[in-house]
Amino acid sequence: FSLYKVAKYCDELVPDGKGGKEPRFTANVYLTKATDSYKVLKDLATIFRGMLYWVNGEILTVQDAPSAPVYNFGKANIIDGQIKTETTGSKTRANQIIVSWNNPNSAYKLEPLIVEDRQNILETGRIIKEEANAFGCTSEGQAVRYGRWKLWTAVNQTELISFASGQNAAFLAPGDIINVENSDDFGSMLSGRASSV
Repeated sequence: FSLYKVAKYCDELVPDGKGGKEPRFTANVYLTKATDSYKVLKDLATIFRGMLYWVNGEILTVQDAPSAPVYNFGKANIIDGQIKTETTGSKTRANQIIVSWNNPNSAYKLEPLIVEDRQNILETGRIIKEEANAFGCTSEGQAVRYGRWKLWTAVNQTELISFASGQNAAFLAPGDIINVENSDDFGSMLSGRASSV
């Protein structure tokens, strides 16, 4: 069923960058040599911005797509109320992505495509580049969207938090969206737990 949800998201029509519409993600893959099956599956998952994980003897997939949060965390359901926070330095955040994709107009040869955050380049006065491979991509629009997603991730996902919780969070799976309310950031309690009625 998770693959069905992925397929529906991939098939949605989005602007192709040339005035038309195209499916969000498509793949044109030709496997020419024997490769470890898990590596092939991981590469295929990158096409739709997904990842694989193993649970209960099955390989499952999860996709980076918009969804609603499934659980709220606050100091009341975090062990000792301890939330550790780390941030990425601005000097390591890419503002130029060089995406390799298979151009059908060049006999499907691998070609580089540059997607950049020009505003950030002007503000910082430097280019921080990162290379990315759009596996199975034969659409320039899809390659551009992949590069923009990498740029957006570098700029907006800059904080890493870690904490421990009880069995109430045991149902969570990789890729689930959660809310974390850290009262230390705001100086007031945002949530709690009833101790008696």
